Amino acid sequence: MISVSNLSKSYGSQLLFAGVNLRFDPGKRYGIVGGNGSGKSTFLRLLSGLESPDQGDISLPGRVVVGSVNQDHFAFEDVPILKVVLDGRPDLAAALAEKEELLRQKEPPAERLVEVEEVIAHHDGYQAESRIAAMLEGLGIPAEKHFQPMRVLSGGYKLRVLLAQCLFGEPDVLLLDEPTNHLDILSIRWLEEYLMTYRGVVLVVSHDRRFLNTISTHIADIDYGTIKMYTGNYDRFLEAKAQEDVMRRQEAARAEKRIDELQQFVTRFKGKATKARQAQSKVKQIERLEKSLETPVYSSRAWPVISFRSCRPSGKTVLEVENLSKSFGSLSVLDKVNFTVYRQDRIAIIGPNGVGKSTLLKILVGELEADAGSYSWGYETYPEYFSQDHHESIPADTTPYEYLYSFDPGASIGTIRGLLGNFLFSGDDVHKNTTALSGGEAARLLLARMVLKKPNVMVLDEPSNHLDMESIESFTKALEEYDGTVLLVSHNRYLVDRVATRVLELKPRSMELFDGSYREFLEKVGVDHLSTRVELTGARAKSEKPVPSYREAKEQKKIAAARRQAYSRAVKPLLQKSRQLEEKIAQLEEEIDQIKNLFADPDYFQNTSAEEVWRQERKKQKLEARLAGFYEEWESVNLEIETKKEEFDLAPKNTAAGSGN
Repeated sequence: MISVSNLSKSYGSQLLFAGVNLRFDPGKRYGIVGGNGSGKSTFLRLLSGLESPDQGDISLPGRVVVGSVNQDHFAFEDVPILKVVLDGRPDLAAALAEKEELLRQKEPPAERLVEVEEVIAHHDGYQAESRIAAMLEGLGIPAEKHFQPMRVLSGGYKLRVLLAQCLFGEPDVLLLDEPTNHLDILSIRWLEEYLMTYRGVVLVVSHDRRFLNTISTHIADIDYGTIKMYTGNYDRFLEAKAQEDVMRRQEAARAEKRIDELQQFVTRFKGKATKARQAQSKVKQIERLEKSLETPVYSSRAWPVISFRSCRPSGKTVLEVENLSKSFGSLSVLDKVNFTVYRQDRIAIIGPNGVGKSTLLKILVGELEADAGSYSWGYETYPEYFSQDHHESIPADTTPYEYLYSFDPGASIGTIRGLLGNFLFSGDDVHKNTTALSGGEAARLLLARMVLKKPNVMVLDEPSNHLDMESIESFTKALEEYDGTVLLVSHNRYLVDRVATRVLELKPRSMELFDGSYREFLEKVGVDHLSTRVELTGARAKSEKPVPSYREAKEQKKIAAARRQAYSRAVKPLLQKSRQLEEKIAQLEEEIDQIKNLFADPDYFQNTSAEEVWRQERKKQKLEARLAGFYEEWESVNLEIETKKEEFDLAPKNTAAGSGN
């Protein structure tokens, strides 16, 4: 579908990538990953035609439609939300509008009316409104808002509407740049399921590891000045790349050692006439080896260095909450919430959309007042709050250095600059105006403030928003090692899985504090609470599905267990075949690497006949062709395994969600 040939792109002296040759095929979903500034968004803009490459070609079939999310949500302020999404198919929107206009006439031209009806029928236009409604609800926008103008929504929800507009257009090529940034966990789940059945080409830039693991069939990695394709999801890519990085460094070390040996020979014998020809040959070998070392040995990715430490231990009881309630008008979001937090707890606060997770945190840090109930912080507690509204937490017209210095005027220049360096602020970046900070930079600056202030309680509201993969990994590890107490609201399942030691589940009319990890919590309840739709209307809230009785639940579990056993029997030969293919793939990759290692030896071509070199090259080509075939077969087998899940009703169900947090 999309063919990229010899593609290169630079900004000034900064090379993003060069010599890129890739192909993107329909029915496959490609995660685009890379370090900050590596060119992920630029690559999407090149594919969409918004930018031009410095070199190379991007080829698409003539009638292919490329779709991306419109970023100018202010252009639709007075347009009804449903109509904004409908405009994702301009031909259908125009035909429906023209039909309305024609029907207003006393005697509409029958011939033109038939033509318009044909356009509407071609686009399945009479089902459009219900499909758009389902799409909007899946993205967290309730039905009562669908006919209201866009201006009633906040910026984040406007972007959800524009995402729905893009998806409704069903382009042949779908380009999504950080689509999960403004979505809650339910909306992310809906988007995952939508993309899993998408028939076109999907390319996604995302920092959400679980999202990429769920949807990706391939990963395109921007690093080392090029873009390389990997088969499989993000975790599989990490394993493959780690092995490659080790090999790359080993090859570089071997090359440097060989250069030293050759240089010693040249230095020793360059003055002797009898050795002049050999010395010249060694010089050429050195030049070839030095050229091979021009490729970067180390990744362009950067990991912040994060280490949280508390100023002093708190008392055993960190926080007590009693009968805390909060309403906004007739909408009740917190109803008699009671719980106690103890020293070194790491509590993940979860619950469906609209139950007041962020509201609870804001009350606890004094940004909102509760309507009823009370809370009290324990002895020697020093809480720090991380708001999901990053830029609102940082004063405008200051700099990262001045911002951190304001919290510790006694700190030395070296201390502040060293801390900023740990969070990837280097050189002139430390004096950059805070109004110009990206979302990721603002988030890292707030985390740097927490390191500096050494709280013994961290209250975190969606802290991973805008952080890249490397920052999320460093942040997650730092929270695991933190000696204080954590209260965490996050839609990042990977982060919650790794960090939480207790789970506070907020429900519309009740709550539960579970002692154990999030994974253990899911095993206990048997189903992911976050995948259940909850509607909030006025002061009342009800689950879409009634809670089953104990006997019904037990019977459902027996049925589910039988279904899983039948599924296991059905997929056993497929899993065995998948493992066999993986072994063959590993064997072929090892044989190909052996030939590549031969070719990497600078003496090989000098000491080997042309016929033997050609034989090895042909052998490598045949092995690579077989490898490609095995990869295709492996993908087919694993697709069949996924299909079996659907047959046995084990695949995730499509869900819809309300709005708000």
